[in-house]
Amino acid sequence: MKRKYCFAALMSLSLFWVGCAKDEGNYIYKDVSTNFVDATGMPDVYIAKQNDVVNISLSKVEGSSNDLTYEWKLVTQSYTADPFTGIFVNKQLATTKDLSFKVEDAPGDYYLMLYVKDNANGGVAQIIKKPFTIRSYASPGLMVLHGDNSQSDISILVNSKLYTQYSGADYVQANVFSEINGKKIAGVGAGITHMTQNWVDVFTNNSNGGFRLNQNDLRIMNTYSDMFVVPMASGDVQFQAYDRWSYNELLVNKGDLYFISQPTPNIFNKFGVKCFGQDYVAAPFIGAVGGSGAGYNFSYFGAFYDAKNRRFLYVDNNKDVKTFLAPGAAAKFDMRNVGKDMVYAEMGYGSNGPRWYCVMQSPNNPATRQLYVCQFNVMDDGNRGVDLIDISAANGLSNSKYFAFGSKGNVMYHATDTKIYLNNYAGSKSSTELYDVSTSYAGSVITGMKLFKPPVSIPVHPNDGKILYVTLYNPTTNAGTVLQIDVNEANGAFVGSGAVKAYTGFGKISAISYKAK
Repeated sequence: MKRKYCFAALMSLSLFWVGCAKDEGNYIYKDVSTNFVDATGMPDVYIAKQNDVVNISLSKVEGSSNDLTYEWKLVTQSYTADPFTGIFVNKQLATTKDLSFKVEDAPGDYYLMLYVKDNANGGVAQIIKKPFTIRSYASPGLMVLHGDNSQSDISILVNSKLYTQYSGADYVQANVFSEINGKKIAGVGAGITHMTQNWVDVFTNNSNGGFRLNQNDLRIMNTYSDMFVVPMASGDVQFQAYDRWSYNELLVNKGDLYFISQPTPNIFNKFGVKCFGQDYVAAPFIGAVGGSGAGYNFSYFGAFYDAKNRRFLYVDNNKDVKTFLAPGAAAKFDMRNVGKDMVYAEMGYGSNGPRWYCVMQSPNNPATRQLYVCQFNVMDDGNRGVDLIDISAANGLSNSKYFAFGSKGNVMYHATDTKIYLNNYAGSKSSTELYDVSTSYAGSVITGMKLFKPPVSIPVHPNDGKILYVTLYNPTTNAGTVLQIDVNEANGAFVGSGAVKAYTGFGKISAISYKAK
């Protein structure tokens, strides 16, 4: 046993000396770099629109191998396929050092990947990964529906106040509709809205009615007639009003109110039969009173004014048209018997929930204009007519054609052909002249006015309620202008000496609307 242990010890000692012997071999050592191209000039994030051409030129790092291969790829950031298209993008763009490609994929968030392999050193690779965001070809911004007496087009005003991710110079993306569809819209425009379920509705005042458009490029998806389960005959097409809350749409056509829910993005449900249950002719204004949170009550899915019987009505969740209860002790007026004509109506500010502000007048008598204010954040208790404000003596009110109400404070604008006023309906009931367009834009008249109020279904916008848009038209030059005016969202005052900014390049403007994406 002892001999065996001595033998093992000798073997271990022998191996020790062999392991310590000096290595006299000749070896070639290579600097195996993984930095073959210079990416320092590449931005941290790429943002491009559909149909843009992206060009990237890179230089080799000094001393890098000449035996390099390249692969550019576009890859979806999410690890799962798009839930609506079922597509997971992982596509090769090029196998060259420099990249040039036309952006054709759907808007969304991607990665731009570059793989550079050094084939002389066993395929060691340099990997460059950059976030790459594709925006709609039709850019976020202010959609402007404009044209002449026979046809219309859609242009988009783009600036950082509207599109907060944009940092370049202000510009107008002109005539997007005709560029994409190869034709203009027949007829004079009557309305335009971005429905946040991923389409745009554009309406006209003729028998065509308008279209439903793809939000990405304003490509036609449905005609107006085809937006109904039973296609509407041209003789029945008479668009009058449109509004939406959350994923629900309301539309007035020829005095009839229609309601449809759109719960799934990119899947369009057509309008069915009109809402019924009462004899009515809907005025061309909609109270989009539904929603979520403390400001709403799901007893009402929409409110409107019956121009035939001069009363307020509402629609419930079954699309049934209902009358309001008899007035209670707190009611300021009888919702069932108003006896006035509706001049204008818009959802606006309330300290304890949104209110529907309705400019009303005695038939054919603009000198009698008053504010009828409704509130719908509680179930009908006979007291939904919460205020009746006599503003008839306000300066310029009887001649005003355009109105706008704020949602952040007691703000009411009204405008004649040339003058913009601010009314103090919560105080003195008087109006103050803020701006006379004839001073700076001689020959032009006002054609529209809207306060910037993004839909509640869109995340809070930093300029919500802080911009007043006024559209002008010069009949001599046939030129339209958009005025962008910075305002105080709480009291309506114009902000700063440079509050008014003008954008040109339009025909006669018939409607404007915010496009969120």
